[in-house]
Amino acid sequence: MKVFALRVSGCATILAALTLPAMPPAAAAATYSVIYSFKGGADGASPYGGLVQSSAGQLFGTTYTGGTGEYGTVFELGQGTSGWEKAVLHNFSGPDGETPSDTLVFDAAGNLYGTTRWGGANNGGTVFNLIPPSAPGGPWTQNVLYSMPSGGCDNLPRGLFGSVLISPSGALITTSAVTTCTPPSGGTLFLLTPPAQTGGAWTESTLINFSKASLGSSIFAGVVGRGNSVYGTTWYGGPLVGCGDVYESTPTPSTGTWTGSLVYAFQGSDGCNSGATLTPGPNGVFYGTTYDGGILGPCIIPTNGGCGVVFELTPPAAQGGTWTESVLYYFTAANGDGAYPSANVVLGPNGVLYGTTQYGGSATTGSPCSSNGVSGCGTVFQLTPPTTPGGAWTETILHSFTGQNGDGSIPMAGLLTASDGTLYGTTSGGGASNKGTVFSIVP
Repeated sequence: MKVFALRVSGCATILAALTLPAMPPAAAAATYSVIYSFKGGADGASPYGGLVQSSAGQLFGTTYTGGTGEYGTVFELGQGTSGWEKAVLHNFSGPDGETPSDTLVFDAAGNLYGTTRWGGANNGGTVFNLIPPSAPGGPWTQNVLYSMPSGGCDNLPRGLFGSVLISPSGALITTSAVTTCTPPSGGTLFLLTPPAQTGGAWTESTLINFSKASLGSSIFAGVVGRGNSVYGTTWYGGPLVGCGDVYESTPTPSTGTWTGSLVYAFQGSDGCNSGATLTPGPNGVFYGTTYDGGILGPCIIPTNGGCGVVFELTPPAAQGGTWTESVLYYFTAANGDGAYPSANVVLGPNGVLYGTTQYGGSATTGSPCSSNGVSGCGTVFQLTPPTTPGGAWTETILHSFTGQNGDGSIPMAGLLTASDGTLYGTTSGGGASNKGTVFSIVP
């Protein structure tokens, strides 16, 4: 999930406030542009997910709402004779899914895969694919690969919030978020196996049922693969203070079963509540964000506090050892800094990290955006690693969103690093019609 303004308490109070840093430097060389403003209605509105780029350079994404049925769209954006041109590839209708909220994924054949939060045969969300046309300009074909069951605890659907991971065999691995009652679960990690014959049914296998006490609950992010394992994050629960954790799931070849194990449990002062997919880095490390936790300041999420962090997880030197978490940056929402990062970071040249925060930034005067004590419509940030081991990472604000005069607001997704080094992203609000934007930024 990527809108986190409504919160349920679950994390311990963070450590006392520390001295806040000075205003992060702005990158004068960064070139920012809104390349498309959504109009709402049939055009689509409120992109919650990020973008993916085809081998030909076009950008593909989804809108959470809008379209002919107001259930969301899949769109394509590319350079035309008159600049950037957009086309709607699919309008969701309900039975084929509703409200897609995460980033699409290409397979080797050029097919797109994604998830929806709602809709499908059971109104519990869908996993779908889109097959490109056989001739240029033809329609794309959408297929529902799986409809999630509905009717979890409190009659909530299980909900699909994360991207899919495509395995070498063509199977899909993804997560469901919301607690189910039978069996008791705080979400699931599940596998979809393609049919033996074209047109057959995909087979769902639940790999892990999450428990709040052991592996956390409420999974709002997809998983990444490394070796034979997949890794992901949970929003709540965990064995410590209930701030969620990072988990690993590994198959046992002899039995075909999967085992979940704890990699790291957040403690609040080092981050709390991660809704972001992990980013693999060099030497086995992972980078990630937590929506809150860290340093107390203006962020006033009940019983928790903190404006979020960017963290690094370093694997143990020997198998079975302890992973080490290091906070690379504490967001403060002070002096132009951002707050509440909900998406993954991307790894650029020379180990630089790029990401977004939903709120904060320097554009706070008269800002139309605020959440839990923080004004400002969000930021795009850059984190530069230290020149010497153990030194501090340096944050640079590349853009502060204003939500005014055509600018975007509240970015909920991570960034795409294009082949030419340009960063592309989406905002859920703002733009010429206040229905969200696609933007580019050259660091």
